[in-house]
Amino acid sequence: MSKEEFQRWFKSGSTLPLAVKGHTFSLGRDDIVKVDGGKFVYEEALQLVIMLNSRNPLSQLNASVLIWERNGVLRLIVLALAVIIVVAVIALVRR
Repeated sequence: MSKEEFQRWFKSGSTLPLAVKGHTFSLGRDDIVKVDGGKFVYEEALQLVIMLNSRNPLSQLNASVLIWERNGVLRLIVLALAVIIVVAVIALVRR
């Protein structure tokens, strides 16, 4: 999926979702693009497409983290890591 293809998809107003590197882009109301449930304005979604299509793996990871942050998954990951750390500390203290 290239930048130009994304722009054509957006301008067409298609109700069909678009898949880009494992992420689902769909058009919402008021020209909001939903990416895996997270809401992005057009410019942000276009930047995500560019980052996901980049050859740089760090850029691709950064795009995924931005998507996770917007749809709430990143919060769950951080909470899970915090719980694991607390359990590990308690286990070490009790020894």
